[in-house]
Amino acid sequence: MEIKIISAKQFATKLKVTIQASGRLGFTDETAKSLKLSSGKCAKFAQDNEKGILYLIIVDKLDEDAFQIRESSGYFYVPTKQMFDMLGYDYENNNIMFDLIRQTNLGNEIEGMIFKMKPRINKRKEKRKEKEVGETE
Repeated sequence: MEIKIISAKQFATKLKVTIQASGRLGFTDETAKSLKLSSGKCAKFAQDNEKGILYLIIVDKLDEDAFQIRESSGYFYVPTKQMFDMLGYDYENNNIMFDLIRQTNLGNEIEGMIFKMKPRINKRKEKRKEKEVGETE
């Protein structure tokens, strides 16, 4: 019998991305560091239509199927508004986060780091209405 230790180190970082209200897919700081993101990296998306599963694939080269990962003030994001609109995600009314789960079994079929995107969807809190002119507290 062969026994193998399952290291807690591989579970220490919770990888997560969020669709912003603008439609961009944003990476948490922890996720960006863990994936070693840089402005030269790219993201591809794949969908299993039978199971309805969305996958994120981080690649090193830009091609016609890839989105350029962009950086602004140390924050990494992908301009995915049109894609999420096409897929029917209501990111304007919902807070949509995805837990990323590394998929090593698809590595032979697809090049890059592959992650299953497990969604968590919550209704966005309504923005507090601005006070009417002349209204008192």
